[in-house]
This record gives sequence, structure tokens and C-alpha cells, in this order.
Amino acid sequence: MGLTPNCRAGHLRAKPDMRRLIVADAKAMADIHAASFEKGWDALEMSTHCRKDICLGLGDPLSAFIICSHAADQSEILTIATRPTDRQKGLGRDLLNHTCDTLRNLGVADLFLEVAEDNEAAKALYRKAGFSPIGRRPGYYRRANGRIAAITFSKKL
Repeated sequence: MGLTPNCRAGHLRAKPDMRRLIVADAKAMADIHAASFEKGWDALEMSTHCRKDICLGLGDPLSAFIICSHAADQSEILTIATRPTDRQKGLGRDLLNHTCDTLRNLGVADLFLEVAEDNEAAKALYRKAGFSPIGRRPGYYRRANGRIAAITFSKKL
């Protein structure tokens, strides 16, 4: 584990190691996703992503993960999630930075993602990571109380 500043506490904290996720991580991924989204993806869906997409995670046990699809010189972040007890520790930022480096090394030039219009924390994270909003999809996400738009972001790598 590397050390990184923890600005809130004024001391150094251990930063979990980044790793490629495998099918054995699918249950933990599903648990984190279910705690992060109104409709979480199940372990079967996660195992499918582990087989076909780029799935990176932090920690063992898993604290946070990201899933990206990749084709030619473009990639899309399909989801990113952090265990509720591990939020506000910079793990999302670390995942994004490492993922951008990984994708750049694979020849990806453009990275895309969609985020619910009301997810202010995620939109702030993406903007700080250099993403820019490029579009809006009305009614994209289904919620218990109706539908909400998605904002599409992109970043040149």
C-alpha cells in the first residue's frame, strides 16, 4: 500500500492497492453497487463485466471499483461505485486517475460517461478529473418516483 495525504485528518493514510477485478470479485462488486444505486447490478451481471470489460478495483476486501467498455480508441465508464463506509476518502478520484492512465496506455483517445442529472457529487468529481458535459438525455434513468435525465461527459485522454 502507498501512502497519501489525508487532508481532513492532517496525517497520512494507507491507500488501497489498485487491481484488475475477476469473477471472484463479482459478489463484492454487486454489494457495493446495490448500496450505491437505486437499482444495483447483481453478481451475475458483474461477473459478465469481469469477463468482457475493464474492471478495476481498490482494496482487498474491495472498497471501490470502476467498469469500462472499450472499443478502438474510445471507452465508456459504465459504472463507478464506492462502499458507503469508504466514501470521501479520494477513492473515486484515484480510480478515475488510474483508469485514465490505463486506457491511455491502451490507445484510448476519448472517454465518455453518463451521470444522473441530480448526482451533484459525481458531477463535481468528473469535472475535477477534467471531464466536460457534452449532452443531456432526458428521462434516461428510471427512479422509483419517475425518470431523470442523464448528463453525458467526455474527456480527451
